[in-house]
Formats: sequence, structure tokens, C-alpha cells
Amino acid sequence: MNEREVVRRLKAYHEGRPLPRGETRHLHVGRSEDVLIVAFVRMGGESRPWGIAYGPPGAEPEVLTVAEARNRDLVAGMAAEFAPALLRHLSAPGYVDRVPGGAAELMPIRQVWLPNATHLDMLHHLAFAYTFTRWGSEIRGRLNAMGRACGWLFRESQRPGQQAVFVATSALRQAYTFPAEDTRQGHLGFLLAWLVAEGNREERLSAALEAERLAIATSLEPELERNTLERHVERWGDARRRDDDAAIRRASRSIQEALIPELERRWKQTEQVIGLLNADDRRTNAGVPRLVSATADEQWYQYTRLELRMTDNEDGPAYFPSVETDRNASAAASRFFVHNSSADLMEGLLVHDDAELLAEAVASGDAFMGKVLEVRDDAPERVGRGRRATRPVWVVSDKAGRQLRLRTGTEVCVVGVRSRTGRIRGFSDAADGSLAVEIEITGWKTRRTELPSPHDLAPNDGSLEGEEVALIKTTMDGLSRNKSRKVWKRDGPGSWLTHSTPGDTRVADVDQDDVEAVRIAERDG
Repeated sequence: MNEREVVRRLKAYHEGRPLPRGETRHLHVGRSEDVLIVAFVRMGGESRPWGIAYGPPGAEPEVLTVAEARNRDLVAGMAAEFAPALLRHLSAPGYVDRVPGGAAELMPIRQVWLPNATHLDMLHHLAFAYTFTRWGSEIRGRLNAMGRACGWLFRESQRPGQQAVFVATSALRQAYTFPAEDTRQGHLGFLLAWLVAEGNREERLSAALEAERLAIATSLEPELERNTLERHVERWGDARRRDDDAAIRRASRSIQEALIPELERRWKQTEQVIGLLNADDRRTNAGVPRLVSATADEQWYQYTRLELRMTDNEDGPAYFPSVETDRNASAAASRFFVHNSSADLMEGLLVHDDAELLAEAVASGDAFMGKVLEVRDDAPERVGRGRRATRPVWVVSDKAGRQLRLRTGTEVCVVGVRSRTGRIRGFSDAADGSLAVEIEITGWKTRRTELPSPHDLAPNDGSLEGEEVALIKTTMDGLSRNKSRKVWKRDGPGSWLTHSTPGDTRVADVDQDDVEAVRIAERDG
């Protein structure tokens, strides 16, 4: 938590209500038909679901349950029943009438919304359970496909700036600052009560504490499971051993009646979050459409393309990652660079359309803002005919009074005008005691009449002196993205590491922890 976050939380506590974070919304909320809300519950000690609720907002959810969550056959049957809905939603080949032929055909993107982080973990559990399962000849194909889809959703959820998988608690914390400690902000009901309850701070807090009593995670309340469900599960087991079909149906119905309200509460609270975000008066950040487009690209290259078994020269072969690890050095290196690129892209896009994000960047030393103290043109005199080249130079004051993290040679751009780039030449002390930063403008060095004042002026125009400008480090998302593609090439730098097959380098009959003995054994062959 940085200083500005501390101040925001203190202000929220003083006003007794959550406060909006930033001038804009930083996420895309899809149309109802493009959103699938999914909620799970599980039995204590089990990783697979006991029940699943799913469906688009604005409609009643479909609810699936099993009588005994420890019975793997029953759970697999429930998962196979849920699988087509998830796969159709993601436009998975074989489950839609028209197979996408590229990222553009995946637009508008489809989103999956989950109540809190434990439900995201359930996607990982489903990927573990079913991606490579060989059980159930009739439903194995659906289970494998669902496992791969859940694996991609879980991996995509970790990529900065992605717009495909949203955890409702995280979405609210991104949009608002709550007057509560971090550990309590993982409870969806707690956050919703702060937002919708009426009254002063104490009344809102009381409502939030009351809402916190009801479980929202995949785990059920121990009292409910111990005092109600355990009894019905035992009756179901006894009836099954006796082959008493009527008793089996009665016990199953009792279990379902106990689980449905739990699933529906989790599902409907997630639906409520989507409604609150849609009702937010703040406009969506101008950089979000680019993040949406990047998400469609990721879905095509990392999911749909693989389902179609299409190899790509720049994004690698059509192989399905293990749910435990990459098991492919090139894939691991590629995803590292993709995540770097995504983080740079998100930070570089959103700050240009949100003064609060800019203020955070200035406070952290990643950007500076101040008056233009001097404008000059360091281009040499024109020799002969032709258009005279320009080399605009600005000297900008920085009065923030903190350590600037930018250095001589750093590439920067004007906030709000990403293509007007420059390079820091050096630093000096200004007459007013501020830090003077000298920047040579290298991009968009001509006049741009379509831009708002004062950016419509040519950067060597002396009228810019005295104007307030802000500059931030230029993002290098394209560089990281190119690296992610190059690691797939077998003749590039480092290919000996990412494309070679490891051999057995162990030396027999030697204690592997005895380094000197191993060295001698290797030397002597």
C-alpha cells in the first residue's frame, strides 16, 4: 500500500463510505449475453464441486448438484453437464455453429465472472481433474475440453490487463476504496453492504459485518454442513447400499434443497456487482478497448487456435500446457515476456486518460508534471535546399519533491499524447528550486491541429513556455511481445536453452551431494 492509497482509505473512513478510485473505470463489462456468471460450492475436504450455478446476468441461474461430492462418478457427470454451457460461451470449436477463424471473430469478447478468489481456484481444480482424464468413454471428450478451457481461464486471469475473467471482489476493490482492512475485503457480501447500505459509517459497518456472517467462498458454513447436509448424505449412502430408489431420491432432493440457496446467493451477489459497475457514472477509460482487443488476441492464440490444432510460427506449436507446469522451456519464456508486455501495455494505456493514475505515477517517481520553462530548437542551420529539420527541446520543472525514477536517456511521452515522445537529456536545478528536466522531442515533431490545446502546437513553438505538461516513461510492450515470439525460433539467441532436450547428467555410483566426487567422476568418464 503506497502513501496515496493510505490517504484514500483514511478519507473513505472519514466519510464513512467507499470512495471511487480514479476518474474512469478500468475494466470492460460485457453485455448480458456476453457474460457468464459461475459459482461453486464444495464439500469440506474435497477439491471438486458439490454444486454449480451458472448463467448470464438478468436471468435465473441454472443449478446443478450431486448428492455425494466424494463420489467421483457423480461429480464428473455434473461437470459434463456444465461443460457445454462453458464451452459454447467461449466459442470452443465443436460447440458453436460457426468456428472462429481469428481474433476478430471472437469479438465481442466473452467474459466469465466469479464471486471471489476461491471460485477462481475451482477452475484450477477442474483443470487438474479433467484436462487429461481418461475416465468415462462417453463424456471424456467433454471433460477434457472443459478442463482445457478452465486451465486457460485460470492462466489468463493472471495476465495483467486481461478482460476475460473477473473475480467480483477484485473488480470492486479496483473500482472503489473501502474503509476496511485488506483481509476483510475478500468477502463479497461485506463489500456489497458497504456500497448499498444507507446511513452513516457505523450503520454501513454494521450492515457489512452482518453480511460477512454468510459464507461466499466455495466452502460452506461448517454448521450447515455438519448439522444438515451430513445427515442427508448419510441417508443417501444408506439408501444406496439398500438399493432403495425412493429413499435415494428423497435424500438427493434434501441435499439439493440445502445447496441451491447457497449457490444462488453467491451467483446473485456476483450479478449485483455487475449491475453496480454498469450503473457507475464514471466513463470507461479510453485505453480499455485496446485491452479488450489484446484479450481477444490472447484467447485466439492461447486457447481457440490450440483447440483447432493450428501451429503458428510466431506463437508456437499447438500444444496444451500441463496444469502443473509449462513442461516446455520456450512456452515458459514466451509467457514471461507476454506478461511483461501486458503489464507495460496496461500501465501505459490507462494513465493517459485518468488524472488519479497520473498522480500515482508522479508520486512514485515514474512520471513528472510541471511548467515548460524553456522551448528551443537545437537543429543545425539549414544547408542548401530542402525542408529544415527540427530538434525541439523542452525544459520542464518537476516540483514533486521526491526521488525521480527516470534517468538520462529514458524514453518518455507526453501524457494524453502517447505519440509525442522524447528522450531525457539531463537534469539541473531550476531557479525556483525545482528539478529542471531537459527533454529532446523525438516523435510527432510537427503541428497537430486535431489535438487539444496546447498539444496542437508544434513542439518547437515558443508559445508552449509556461504551459503545464506531464511526461511518463514510454511503454515497451512491443519489445517484450517481440521477444515472446522470438523465443520460439530455433536459431535465435538462447535457443540452446529453450529448444534443447535435457539429458541425464547424473553420474552413477557417486553421492550427488558430493560436488568434488561428481567433478572427478565426470573428468574420468
